[in-house]
Amino acid sequence: MEQEFESNEIIDRLPAHLKQFIKPQNYEDYTPINQAVWRYVMRKNVEYLSQVAHSSYLDGLKQTGISIDHIPNMYGMNRILKEIGWAAVAVDGFIPPAAFMEFQAYNVLVIASDIRQLDHIEYTPAPDIIHEGAG
Repeated sequence: MEQEFESNEIIDRLPAHLKQFIKPQNYEDYTPINQAVWRYVMRKNVEYLSQVAHSSYLDGLKQTGISIDHIPNMYGMNRILKEIGWAAVAVDGFIPPAAFMEFQAYNVLVIASDIRQLDHIEYTPAPDIIHEGAG
């Protein structure tokens, strides 16, 4: 079976029952509107968090390579995450809670690659890359 996602040594250690949840991010499918939603939400978040959050949050955001200006390529984030023994993978929305926790036990962050729609720009009940990638 051909692999459809970029892997690394951390992801390679995952058991097959977890790998079934991993999907490609399909970065090229993000539209200009998706990118604008990312910029809007991230600018609001950074502005707010710079006033109320510990400075380590914003420092950490910079260190991950996550930009305010464009949706991150989570596999690009892996170059930085592997320095601390972690990795990130794309998933499709909700996954079973037990699987989510098991990914964490393997030092893998699961990130829904979907992004909220314009009509839910302030909040979405579904997992999305804004909440899980930069939250």
